[in-house]
Amino acid sequence: MEHLINIEPWWRFGAALLIGAMIGIEREFVQQRAESSSFAGIRTFALISMLGALAAYAAQLHGIEIFYIAYGGFFLLIAGNRVASVTQGLTMGMTTEVVAVLTPLLGALVVWDHAEVAAALGVITALMLAMKPRLHRIARRMSNEELRATLQFGLLSLVILPLLPDQPLGPFGVLNPFRIWLLVILVSGISFLGYLLMKFGSPAGGTGLAGLFGGLVSSTATTVSFAGRSKEFPQIGRLAANAVILASAVSFPRILIEVLVVHPPLLRLVALPMTVMLLAGAGIAYGIWRSQGSEKEEELDADVSVSNPLRLQSALTFGVLFTVVLILVRYASELFGRTGLYIASGLSGLTGVDSITLSASGLAADAQLTLEAATLAIMTATLVNLLFKLVLAATLGSNQLRRVVTPAFLLILALGGLATWGSLALFA
Repeated sequence: MEHLINIEPWWRFGAALLIGAMIGIEREFVQQRAESSSFAGIRTFALISMLGALAAYAAQLHGIEIFYIAYGGFFLLIAGNRVASVTQGLTMGMTTEVVAVLTPLLGALVVWDHAEVAAALGVITALMLAMKPRLHRIARRMSNEELRATLQFGLLSLVILPLLPDQPLGPFGVLNPFRIWLLVILVSGISFLGYLLMKFGSPAGGTGLAGLFGGLVSSTATTVSFAGRSKEFPQIGRLAANAVILASAVSFPRILIEVLVVHPPLLRLVALPMTVMLLAGAGIAYGIWRSQGSEKEEELDADVSVSNPLRLQSALTFGVLFTVVLILVRYASELFGRTGLYIASGLSGLTGVDSITLSASGLAADAQLTLEAATLAIMTATLVNLLFKLVLAATLGSNQLRRVVTPAFLLILALGGLATWGSLALFA
């Protein structure tokens, strides 16, 4: 009876066909829209992936030479097609040919027990092909400084990171160079995502999206920027307030992502207050947006004044700040107990929440802080940071912005404090 339900190796061939068909659908869709012909569409790419799967399967039975011969023959076929196209004077890109050479390898990976990797790479390949216009637009709009910063960051993350020692060093053994720089990459990557969305997203997004994406980069910088704009253009006070509230609200899921990456068990204590504050901020922002009714939004330059977070200087500055906060939190906890820990957390919250979030989560992961202490440290910094942004908005912004932001932030602060108490009572 077992042989009747044995789906080996048929499911692998089916998966290889689906991966190739997914890539082929994108290629055929592009060809139809461009009204051009190409040598490969949905059927061809499905069969190309099947070729790789069959060659890999035969290689398991009769030796790897079978795969080399099959793949080499296919490569020569692609090369011959390219030469023929050039000879006929046809000018076209090489994207389809490159993807065709890649696809048999994806089919082979399915047979070689790496189906998850093959499926993920297939989706990524199809996505990159479909995003051609947007990727080209980003490349054309990228400045020399942004290109240089991106390449520098790639060097530091892909070349320097593997060379750093992955072991505890320094006082209390809290300094792990590899882990510190890995977390710097995480934070800068999240910030860079917001930077790209802000810079290359739809210009029709208005102040709401500018605040949302700006919060991914720096909610404090976004607050300062929109508060200043509201002072300069008092008529957009409510819109600027909406952007400020959204920027702070989007910083809460950012904290959850950092906790999840560094020490997942801490998430069950931090998730409730962060979610409550996120929902409160989003609800208030939605209410402000609805209250605008059908009134036309005043023109406002929503270009938030934030720098590229992938700049070498920015990454190194955060790395140093993170290291200082890590040592400060550990020393304060060791010398002055929890009181010192919370004071250090509050002070670090004035500059941002990323450093203390990563520090407290890392110390909890190393059993140098309890989950309760780490939660209170993160929430102390978060609430102090929120209060600091309230002061900035009230000081730098217009009267209208102040009247909107002050009760909104005070409500979020109160709900965050209550949710923290409830989370510790329920889960600690």
